Amino acid sequence: MECRFKLAVFDLDGTLTKEKSLWEFIHKSMGKWYGFAELYQTQFLDNEISYDEFCRLDAQLWKGMSVEELTAIVESVPFYEGIDTLTAHLKSHDIILSLISSGLSILSDTVKEKYNFDHAISNELLFDNGIFDGKVRINVYFDKKAEWVNKIMNKYGIKGEEIIAFGDSMGDREMFDIAGLSVAFNPCSEELSSIADVVVNSNDISDIIKNLPF
Repeated sequence: MECRFKLAVFDLDGTLTKEKSLWEFIHKSMGKWYGFAELYQTQFLDNEISYDEFCRLDAQLWKGMSVEELTAIVESVPFYEGIDTLTAHLKSHDIILSLISSGLSILSDTVKEKYNFDHAISNELLFDNGIFDGKVRINVYFDKKAEWVNKIMNKYGIKGEEIIAFGDSMGDREMFDIAGLSVAFNPCSEELSSIADVVVNSNDISDIIKNLPF
């Protein structure tokens, strides 16, 4: 059977990784979550500060760290099993693979190379001579991923019905709204589960394959 899908868009944190947020994972690894970054998250969720301000305050907690120190923390992030199997299955059907994450490029760039993604877009920590200067370049807002989906669609001339979207939280809602097939993997949101075409709960993401129409 010919595959009608041409593009797969993936969330990263919580979908490919067992950690729901790389930002939170780094904070907890440093002992900077409770009483610090957790407060900023609460302020953002309560609409007391903007997303830009939220990210700025978060990033300030890491100022002065070396790229090696941050990389060492990121390398300990646990991943779900079966990512290589799933991506290879999609690639075998000539599907373009894209990561769209409101996480950080220090992780998404590595995932892109390791699992043969064609694109990876996320937020960037800015370093000066290998030392983090406390600034972050916001490329992907957590709930505004449609912008990047549309850019990739336009680049390749792909229609919404030719897209598969993979995610776990309401930050992936816009991708699900566009895609012809939406897959919620270990969703942390009942609302996302209710709008997904497929819901899979597993420690092995390749279990999704049996739910795909190809």
